[in-house]
Amino acid sequence: MQSNDMAEKKKVIIDGEELTGLVNAGEIALEKSTIDVPEFSRIRQIQSGIIRVPMWEVTYKIARGTDTMKFIRDWYFNDEVKDVTVIRTDAHGDEFARTLLPSCECIKYTEPQFDAANPTYAQASITLLPWDVIPLDAE
Repeated sequence: MQSNDMAEKKKVIIDGEELTGLVNAGEIALEKSTIDVPEFSRIRQIQSGIIRVPMWEVTYKIARGTDTMKFIRDWYFNDEVKDVTVIRTDAHGDEFARTLLPSCECIKYTEPQFDAANPTYAQASITLLPWDVIPLDAE
């Protein structure tokens, strides 16, 4: 029996540029808010029709000879706003979904703690606050 399962990979394009070293991209969780509706002996929740735009966390490995560190530091420290496109691909690189996160502000910049007993690769994490989350058809 043949399986149609796919291993997932992601590409993150920021203002048309793909930074090197993407190692982790958090989930993009869309959630509709709810309101309480009182009845005679119960309170029920119904959706309000309003979607909460989530923050999004991304981690990059920092390597010599790349612009990754400067790019994400400038984004945070200079209060830059950038359009981000998240491309979902299978293990072969074939795209199956794309999401646009327009006008992202970088609201958190994190360098990892140091532990000499358990060294790790150089990395930096950022938390983005997009203006919206727009699913696009795969190209």
